[in-house]
Amino acid sequence: MKRTGSATVARSIEPWPRSCKSSPRRPGPNALETADYWISIGLTIGLERPHQARRLLELIEAEEAERSALVEDAAAFLDEALA
Repeated sequence: MKRTGSATVARSIEPWPRSCKSSPRRPGPNALETADYWISIGLTIGLERPHQARRLLELIEAEEAERSALVEDAAAFLDEALA
């Protein structure tokens, strides 16, 4: 079964944070569309301007350990999304 980008984004938010599980509010279609947009922006920046993408990531995650965790998360995401 082939998943679309939106389905992959939706699947990536399934493990809703524990602190939010008691809340009846779950991400709706607008949140998924927004997430889809920002993923597309990030991919475009990464492809078209890789040096700036690295700098931007360093601004977002200043600590090396957090960036390393993102690298691992990204690898797992790619394995699942492109499987």
